[in-house]
Amino acid sequence: MASEEFRYSIDTSALLEAFVRRYPPDIAPKMWDEWLPKLIEDERLFAAYDVLEDLSVRDDDIFKWAKSYDKMFVEINRYEPELSQIMVDYPRLVDTRRNKSGSDPMVIALAQAQALTVVSHEMGGSQNSPNIPFVCGELDIRHINLLNLIREESWVF
Repeated sequence: MASEEFRYSIDTSALLEAFVRRYPPDIAPKMWDEWLPKLIEDERLFAAYDVLEDLSVRDDDIFKWAKSYDKMFVEINRYEPELSQIMVDYPRLVDTRRNKSGSDPMVIALAQAQALTVVSHEMGGSQNSPNIPFVCGELDIRHINLLNLIREESWVF
């Protein structure tokens, strides 16, 4: 088990990248059947409800998996003040013309409101083109990718 028990706010990008490309259930079944569900059960892994909405567009196996863990998803009303401030400070974080996810501010606001670590597959970013890691850095919110979560939790395949 991890020496420090972090709690996480996971983004759509981390779930999709893991499920589809890096750690699919046929290669890493324990991750999807045991380890992630245990984090959810222990109230250590959360996602903004909008992440589930992002996944619903695909209506595939990752959406079905996520839907079966509804305890993981948190409604916006629990972190609305943080979300409002993020949208004021980083209006370019959401840009539907450039296919930037509308759930990104929610993922960050959830982490900020509940002192969670953000887990995403995104990298980089800037003031002119903000994304999850950039905004997390600006707000002093811890950000990692899924591989780092796996290492923190001492999961071994």
